[in-house]
Amino acid sequence: MKRAIAWMMALMLIFAQGAYAATASEESRSITSGLPTDHEATIMVCQMDNEPGARPQKGIGSADIVYEVEIYDGGYTRYTAVFNDTIPEKIEAIRSARIVHADISYEYRGAFIHFGGQRYPGSDVYYIMDHKKNFAVRYDGIKGDKDFYRDKNRKSPNNVICNLKNLYDRTDWSAAKCKSPLSFRTEFAVPEQGEAVSEFSISYRKKSYCPSYTWDAQLNKYKRFYNGKAYVDGETGEQLLVDNVIVQYVEYDWYEGESDRPKVTTTGENKCEYFIGGKHFTGTWKRERLHKNTIYYDGNGEEVKLNPGKTFIQMLRTERQVDILA
Repeated sequence: MKRAIAWMMALMLIFAQGAYAATASEESRSITSGLPTDHEATIMVCQMDNEPGARPQKGIGSADIVYEVEIYDGGYTRYTAVFNDTIPEKIEAIRSARIVHADISYEYRGAFIHFGGQRYPGSDVYYIMDHKKNFAVRYDGIKGDKDFYRDKNRKSPNNVICNLKNLYDRTDWSAAKCKSPLSFRTEFAVPEQGEAVSEFSISYRKKSYCPSYTWDAQLNKYKRFYNGKAYVDGETGEQLLVDNVIVQYVEYDWYEGESDRPKVTTTGENKCEYFIGGKHFTGTWKRERLHKNTIYYDGNGEEVKLNPGKTFIQMLRTERQVDILA
């Protein structure tokens, strides 16, 4: 009898250890990249400039996820960079926020970093941030924070530096409940289905705001280009290598017809295209409301599983399109 009890206890211990290992394995993967990590998610969402004077952006190569969003009618874009796995010492250039950027930041429930924001009636991002969504952690550099300052080697307004690591170190993360809209595989894989596509581009504005990607089968990554040239981190000089690209189609309107006051529909349901492992797919995205996360679905209605690593999300007007080049 004692031997039977001892055997049962041993089995229970084995099962318990197995369950713990599975849980530990799951928890040890980053929610923003799917890569192994040894810390809980502490996400910093940063508004970064993309005007020609701000290129090449410094520190953006450390971001796990980067959104590119049109903010002026005519194709002028801005980045929202999501840092979690690696927090660089400094990033440049920080710019102001629009409502769409606040909507994106709320996907992550971390710290939101920006330098001012639009305050026109009807498109007042401060009203959204201060009264509607109750951002737990927010740093607005335009209010005189010591960790924001101007780069003397670049011209204003494209030259705001942020000491991101300093902000990170003085953040009370107990107020944040970080999450992520993305779902990842545990290992790299080339999907069996999908259309083989090795090169594609997106033209927000011809010749000046044109990201493109080329699949490198040896590296198993996409090389990112901008306006036909290698897109590099201004700090390291290295070309950005990307593991996943999502093109999220969204409806656009403009407050009172003003070309600098975008109204972007980030809730509901719409089309998406995505590129993984040199393959091209078409699916949909859904976001029930702003307090819920966006979910990306494949053509069969299953949630998309991305390859571990860096993801670019290109938000694109529904009337625009991806150009398949090869």
